Amino acid sequence: MSANGGDAYDPQDLYPMEWKPTEQYDTQYYVGDCDYSSWDRDKAANVRERKRMCSINVAFMELRNYIPTFPYEKRLSKIDTLNLAIAYIGMLEEILATEQDPHEFLQNTVDMARQNHPNTSVWSTSDLLARLSWIDWVRLGMEPVV
Repeated sequence: MSANGGDAYDPQDLYPMEWKPTEQYDTQYYVGDCDYSSWDRDKAANVRERKRMCSINVAFMELRNYIPTFPYEKRLSKIDTLNLAIAYIGMLEEILATEQDPHEFLQNTVDMARQNHPNTSVWSTSDLLARLSWIDWVRLGMEPVV
């Protein structure tokens, strides 16, 4: 039997008199009520996060259009896309920085990499070396490197 004289269960009976809460539950945290302003904020945050992820995914799709990939391979993961883009950019930077003919420079670098020469370029140790045959050399204004 509860302290208020009824037969119904009263959670207040579990506390000694000095521990009993002075007010009812705060409606913001009470399970029975819903704080719609919090729900709206959460929904807005979810929408912003979806838009952010969508823009990141679009950026990766665009980046995949500029790096050499095998025509038969599945879509590259984000980390593989970034690693390949870094290697490709490194290769293009070295082409621009060299005094040599670009085709000759690339052919020498590829030959050194295939012979496991210790002074080969960083990019030539990546997946990019296997993908050289898929680079659009004409678009870069160069002869194909084999």
